[in-house]
Amino acid sequence: MEKQMTLTAGGETIKKCALIIRKTRALLALPNELLRKYYSYVLEEEVGPERAKAMTEAQLAFFATVMPVDYHIIIRFIACAWFVIALRKLRIKS
Repeated sequence: MEKQMTLTAGGETIKKCALIIRKTRALLALPNELLRKYYSYVLEEEVGPERAKAMTEAQLAFFATVMPVDYHIIIRFIACAWFVIALRKLRIKS
């Protein structure tokens, strides 16, 4: 005797999955949106998402260059190069 099972995806299941994905995407994008609004407030001009991302990357690169005291010199040079590249990206986005 042959056993067969048919699986069907109902429209409700697909809609629920799409809703969960949409809510998760919005929740993950919230910190970036808050940073963008903060940058806009501080600079007193509208900052787009790409520029906010470049500003955040430049800040991270700066802290990676300045903060760690006991890193090897090669890692410091890499962090410094990252900082210079991030500043160039930021200048292009501005």
